[in-house]
Amino acid sequence: MSFYQESAEIVNEILLEFGQVITLSKNTSVYDPTTGAVTATQTSQTGIGAVFDYGNRDIDGELIASGDKQLLLSVDGLDMPNISDVVTVSGNQYTIMRVKNIAPAGTSVMYDCNIRGV
Repeated sequence: MSFYQESAEIVNEILLEFGQVITLSKNTSVYDPTTGAVTATQTSQTGIGAVFDYGNRDIDGELIASGDKQLLLSVDGLDMPNISDVVTVSGNQYTIMRVKNIAPAGTSVMYDCNIRGV
């Protein structure tokens, strides 16, 4: 096991202890070339994350708006989130505005997301 795989496990343990359950909903569209129809599907995954408020100095009004939150997600059991995916945390829904894959040496350790209330 590599150092970064161990780091991902440690992140997961910390988020299990101090974070909470989140639901990640992904919307995808599938094109059928035979019929020409586009079918929208939604898949959901459950993971562990922690939500934090941004500090006033982090809010620039463009990338990070007032009311946005930072979501740190464990990579355990989750596909990498995409912009416009929806996360549900404590019954509140948020849209992912930005996602950063923390992946030193190509090994995903954690996802750092900017989320905005729906």
